[in-house]
Amino acid sequence: MANLEKQTDEILVLQSIFDGRFRLLNGNDQYEISIDFDLNEPFYIRCNDKAAIVRYLPPFTLIIHYHDEYPSDYPPSFVLSCFYFSKPSLQNLCQKLDNYAFVKGEVCVFDWIELIRQEITNELVLDKGFGEQINDPRALNGYLADNIDHIYQYLINYNAEKEEQQFRNQLQTCLICTEMISGTDCIRLYRCGHFYCQSCLNNYVQLTFNNGQFGDQVHCPQSQCQKALLPNEIKAILQDERLYERYERITLQRALQAMEDVIWCPRCQSAVLTGGKDDTLCVCHQCHFTFCRKCKELFHFQTTCPKDYIMEQMLLKKQREMERLQREAEEKRERIRKIQEGDLAVAATLEERALAQRATMDKRKITAAKQRVAKQPYREIVVNLAEEDQLLETILNAERVEALNTQLCPYCHVRIEKNGGCTHMRCANCYRDFTWKSGEGTRDPQVASLLYQFPFASSVGSIKEDLIQQSVQHSQRVDENQPQEGERKEETKFVINNKSLIGAAIVQRVKPCPNTSCKKLNVKTGEDNWIVCTGCMKQFCFSCLQSINGAQHFQRKCDRYTPLPN
Repeated sequence: MANLEKQTDEILVLQSIFDGRFRLLNGNDQYEISIDFDLNEPFYIRCNDKAAIVRYLPPFTLIIHYHDEYPSDYPPSFVLSCFYFSKPSLQNLCQKLDNYAFVKGEVCVFDWIELIRQEITNELVLDKGFGEQINDPRALNGYLADNIDHIYQYLINYNAEKEEQQFRNQLQTCLICTEMISGTDCIRLYRCGHFYCQSCLNNYVQLTFNNGQFGDQVHCPQSQCQKALLPNEIKAILQDERLYERYERITLQRALQAMEDVIWCPRCQSAVLTGGKDDTLCVCHQCHFTFCRKCKELFHFQTTCPKDYIMEQMLLKKQREMERLQREAEEKRERIRKIQEGDLAVAATLEERALAQRATMDKRKITAAKQRVAKQPYREIVVNLAEEDQLLETILNAERVEALNTQLCPYCHVRIEKNGGCTHMRCANCYRDFTWKSGEGTRDPQVASLLYQFPFASSVGSIKEDLIQQSVQHSQRVDENQPQEGERKEETKFVINNKSLIGAAIVQRVKPCPNTSCKKLNVKTGEDNWIVCTGCMKQFCFSCLQSINGAQHFQRKCDRYTPLPN
């Protein structure tokens, strides 16, 4: 068979094998083949101290030029081109093709292609250190040492594009609903690679928003995956401009609230950048209002901030309480020691003295509490008899939680219980770390609390009986549209006022919803004044009973976190 016929047959075979990756250049004597590498998994790309795993590499280009003496006497001419091979690597590969055992009369281009594919096995190293170079003009486009970082990033981007293309060309199974859908209808998350259908992700993201989670708190739905969704992914998932604008606004607002050096102007609600924690002077660049960082009032130069004074008094009171507890603990240890030593008479005397001191202190506490109750402005609440048990049980549960070994998160003020382990804690609400304050454990209830008045109450029955015994005023519902016939309807409501210790314990923790069509009684738990009504789901401030929409109210007017009066 003549050389021309063998060349033509070889071209036809290569065209059938490589299809779109085969391209004729000039007539039938010159053509170009794009060679893809079959990469082993995992395949690494290394560049200096960086490494990445890829599944795809750009094609390697082989240009073949036939001459009259191929394949009878000599192999064809060739040119190698690959931008992620170094110049010396391409030149060495040219030498390998030259040294390949050519059999006269046999075509060799496909064997050359297989030889080129063997150049890459488990990894590709982009190296700056070039050895001795051979000046071979057949090696084109080899990289230089100056641009290996750009090539490394390009290869990573190319691999990502090919993986995305491969993903979209195949059928995929949604990891939530397990439906088989086209890859083009799936959304694959960039940070973790998990993918879901549009409908499932949309429902998941909106449910996450309804639970109050925004920004980095919106994680991949996979149970063990903690990767946060990117903003552009959330935008593609929602496909709702108004909802996405709400997401951006709340995310930005929470990010600013989490910054210790940003505070909100109480006059125009603009974000104000402050100095350190000791710097209380704040100047709003929007409305030029100069105010105190702590109390949000007009800046008071060279005077103690009222908020600082209140904090000092609270710390002083806490310190005195700790000292009292320490004295009692020392006296108890002394009594135990006396008992162990056999001096029962002395021990009994010490025990009686301790009980007398405790009774005296309890009496003083009760007297002081009654005096505070008598001085406070009159306030009452109207309770439906059908809701009485549930209301009292809710108050008792709130007091029990506060009496446990719990502390407030210093960042979001959510109450956290410690049941073991070291002092390093992580808040389950804001995911921030803090140190547990040692020396604090289960606390005695305040005098103005139901737990103090009924320490052994397992139900609300005894509390209800005491309310009746103290002659809490009951009210009746009278239908004005019905004529008065002398018969009174069965009592459906009763009034609790704050002029007794039990009444004060209830009234100080309960306020009605300001929504006139609701008026549901809501119980404050902990120190948070941001209340969501359990009846109509409206939001309001426990301090001023104003309806609110977001956290800006607490930056402008009221403190969000305030303790109940003792």
